[in-house]
Amino acid sequence: MVPETATPGPGPSPRRVALILAAGVLLLAAGGAIWFVRFAGEVRRDPALIYREPATLDKLLKRAEEAERAGDRATAIATYRFVADVGQGTSPELAPYIAAARAGLNRLEAPDIRPGQPH
Repeated sequence: MVPETATPGPGPSPRRVALILAAGVLLLAAGGAIWFVRFAGEVRRDPALIYREPATLDKLLKRAEEAERAGDRATAIATYRFVADVGQGTSPELAPYIAAARAGLNRLEAPDIRPGQPH
């Protein structure tokens, strides 16, 4: 005996499924666009925002220390100053990175100042 194949019951039409999927895609695209515009606005107001992560500051400090050990004083000073400036006036979790950068500047006897500040 041949088994009967079940005939599918009435389901949503392919057109309706396509419309639902298209609406979902449009919602996701609109949400992504809104998020991107907001993030771009934040970065425009604060260009250092993307560097203010402990992992990024840690990598920068390691580069500065390597430059210092290699005798590349200018690169070490520039990197230490960058870390000190980026982290200045931010969250307390970045304080150790700022302290390490200032200590590096002190080792190199480079004042922790920005261009245009009085000595």
